[in-house]
Amino acid sequence: MEWFPEHGIAGILAYLLLYIILALFVAPASFHKFVSGLLFGFWAGWAIAFVGACLGAILPFWITRKYLYEWMDGKLKSKPMLKALKQAVGNDGVRCVLLTRMSLVIPYPFLNYGYGITDVTWKDYLVGNSGMVVPGALYAWWGSQANDIATAMNETRDWTYWTAMGASLILTIWVIYYLRKITLTHIEASSEPP
Repeated sequence: MEWFPEHGIAGILAYLLLYIILALFVAPASFHKFVSGLLFGFWAGWAIAFVGACLGAILPFWITRKYLYEWMDGKLKSKPMLKALKQAVGNDGVRCVLLTRMSLVIPYPFLNYGYGITDVTWKDYLVGNSGMVVPGALYAWWGSQANDIATAMNETRDWTYWTAMGASLILTIWVIYYLRKITLTHIEASSEPP
């Protein structure tokens, strides 16, 4: 693991490439962000975690959009609630992506692939991904405070961890409520006669 920070720019680029590969294989991003802080310290780890998370989010979104979007669109014709959710998320893309990216509870890799089957535009997806700066900062901070991964896994969690998880859980519940609300509004608007 020490290879990455010891090799400067080459180590950072190799770490970012590893981040992208792991994102494709649905590895939890919390681990990469934590390790970024552990290896590179807080500030550099935070920047590397954020860039890695953004880069790692692009390829799964593109793959899903290119190869599964049309297929999923056909499957959703018989499921009006899911079709409305897909369209509603697309109509409010930046906000939906931004809010879900700020959550520590919603799995990053599933969002990467999941947004590809919605109507979220590329622009909204890329701008909304800026929400990953929040979990990146938290995990990079926790990583920068650890001596090594094994020790960190066995330590008890401090108040920052529990506060962040509690706030994230509240945010996630609110996001679910918000998505339900915009979906029902979208269904209502599409069922009204012109």
